[in-house]
Amino acid sequence: MIICIGNALVDSLQTIEEEVIEQLNLNKARMTLVDKDRSNYLLENMSNPKYAAGGSAANTAYWISQLGGSVGFIGKVSDDILGNQFKESLTSSGLRDLTVFENDDNQTGLCAIFITPDGERTMNTYLGAGEYLSKKDLSDKDINEAEILYMEGYLWDKSSSKDAFLYASSVNKNSGGKNAITLSDVFCVEAHRESFIDLIKDNIDYVFCNEEELNALTLKDSVEGSFNFFEENFPKVEQLICTLGPKGAIVIKDNNQYFYEATEAQVIDKTGAGDFFAAGYLYGLQKNLSIDESAQFANKSAAHVISEIGVRPEKEFT
Repeated sequence: MIICIGNALVDSLQTIEEEVIEQLNLNKARMTLVDKDRSNYLLENMSNPKYAAGGSAANTAYWISQLGGSVGFIGKVSDDILGNQFKESLTSSGLRDLTVFENDDNQTGLCAIFITPDGERTMNTYLGAGEYLSKKDLSDKDINEAEILYMEGYLWDKSSSKDAFLYASSVNKNSGGKNAITLSDVFCVEAHRESFIDLIKDNIDYVFCNEEELNALTLKDSVEGSFNFFEENFPKVEQLICTLGPKGAIVIKDNNQYFYEATEAQVIDKTGAGDFFAAGYLYGLQKNLSIDESAQFANKSAAHVISEIGVRPEKEFT
């Protein structure tokens, strides 16, 4: 089983014109953490939002399940309408629901996502209950079942959830599992660069990122320089899986580089592209597929989700 651990969020998606970015003072094409008041303000400025269970690792878990993989999701929600809808969406999608309810009066997390005509998504995340995931919320029994534990970098911001990551990755390693992490966003990498590096050096087998995140981690100004840095400084990492946007993706294993062109797609909404790419690749790892076959699943999955609005595609996947 693959177990994904991350923020449990409900996504609210709205298509907008480019000028609205400035009107609402949004940080285009980035993830910005917001408080509850700012979140509610942005939601009020969504004329016709589309709601879906979301969060990066939850999106990845969802798509692994749709591909036919065995997967569960660990996160934290409030016992409110949104939280119960989130849990129901997991089970209805065929995932193992490992989420927990928090005891305090916090709202389930929300992510207000604005989509511009170029397909870029601008995310504004109120973490809510999700950011309070802690070590005590984890089940050793569940983690011991993981072939791969996939961790979302977005959850690295709070000390309690950071401790949960470190504990979970240690339990998984000791039981013979593999650990994977997605760097999530340049914002996360810049805020936690040193601790990310320490985590990756000691505990991580698979690193997922895009080229901007990788350059932010290595402090290099080119992806080639970052690859060299990575190979020299992270010898224990089995694979680095780096997306290059419309150019494709590169996988590094045993100091060898494997390049894969992106699958052609009509870009409607880039929300979830990295999450679905990771899902396709993780599915390949779970099924013991080759790097070529895993990358093909990854690229086709990313192309599939960006061809329509939202992270629960309605079109048939081929």
